[in-house]
Amino acid sequence: MSQFSRVFPAIPLALTCLQLALVAQEVRTDKPLVKDDVVFEEVDGQLVVEAEAFYTQTNTEKRAWHITSAALTPNVGRDIDPPHFADASGGAYIEVLPDTGNDPIGPRKGESISDVGGEMAVVSYHVHFNNSGRYYIWVRALGSDGDDNTLHFGMDEEWPTNSVRMHHAGGKQWGWACRHRQHKGKLWLDVSNAGPHVISLSMREDGCEVDRFVLTKDEDFVAPTNSGPAVKLKSGSLPEFSAEARASATGGGLILIEAESAAADGWELATNAPGLSGSGFLRWTRPGQGRKAGEGVLSYSFRIATAGNYQFLWRTRLPDPKNRPETPDPDGNDSWVRFSGGADVPGQRAFGGEWRKVALLGHPEGWSWSTHADQGPPHPAAPVCRTFEPGEYRVEICGRSSGHMIDQIALKRFEAEPLKDTPGATLP
Repeated sequence: MSQFSRVFPAIPLALTCLQLALVAQEVRTDKPLVKDDVVFEEVDGQLVVEAEAFYTQTNTEKRAWHITSAALTPNVGRDIDPPHFADASGGAYIEVLPDTGNDPIGPRKGESISDVGGEMAVVSYHVHFNNSGRYYIWVRALGSDGDDNTLHFGMDEEWPTNSVRMHHAGGKQWGWACRHRQHKGKLWLDVSNAGPHVISLSMREDGCEVDRFVLTKDEDFVAPTNSGPAVKLKSGSLPEFSAEARASATGGGLILIEAESAAADGWELATNAPGLSGSGFLRWTRPGQGRKAGEGVLSYSFRIATAGNYQFLWRTRLPDPKNRPETPDPDGNDSWVRFSGGADVPGQRAFGGEWRKVALLGHPEGWSWSTHADQGPPHPAAPVCRTFEPGEYRVEICGRSSGHMIDQIALKRFEAEPLKDTPGATLP
């Protein structure tokens, strides 16, 4: 039996169906999360589509659209900006990755840019039109610069000139657009007959982020100031994207994440340790102590609502508390940690944006919140700290020492000084 194909003894209320799917198997963020029976329906001249609810994706040899949400973070190469799920409709969106934005070489045709509709990274949606006619295309999208704010639309495997080279303003925030990149006129699709069709969008520039899109017969349609009108489905249901996880990352000065809400090669999902939180914990299985950073990267997205200094803590456990009693740095006590975004806290151990060793120090029996930026003998107490402005961020963990077990991850805001000693099994 696979390590991910098991029946869990308990299901915490904080885990949604999607999160459970992530625990049960390593989800490919470029693969559909909806069934083939999901059909978006046009009603009264308007069709609304959630971008993350595509039923298929093709032409992914060099780039692909990837789903991002609070519980689902792509790990496929460079991404120049943090995730933006907090303000996305339904808590999720799609982005073309890897993102080579700001590449000094410039855009490379057939790799980071494609002027041909349908050539690269094509996601498709089943739709049903009750009315034929001309439909104007509005997209809710986000771009960080001028190299990630265009895409193409098509229908029934055709990519007419009036629906490609969609251009949106970017501006590092979600916004609506119906504008051609060159002539700045509106884009549209002509639906010759009512009934089932397939709407597709494809990459023009990598890094483009799309939340949803609307097709409307109203030429004078006014761009919404929010996420826009409601979706109507003819059949099927949309996936749920963890409203609970988003809420847990916004208030009270504490962000608490179950380690098993992510998965990666080399990490085993296990339940055979008493006192665990959630549905399980992760154990690093590859042999050796002190492996190089970059293997088995676990990625966790979170949102900061209140600016300030935060202490990173994790609830971990030793495979053998009695090993190497002569040192506070026993085997199986550490992993690599890296932050995407934020800054070092003055007076605390510097992390930058690089992988740093983080360890449980000492020989506690059972679970412990001991968390230190360990730089070697004599292994002094060194809290792991980061300062954040409001926004979306990511923390990554990868394997270092065989047997290291991780149950939970926390980011706890502090006012004056961080906690220096956190050996207990309960979050201080």
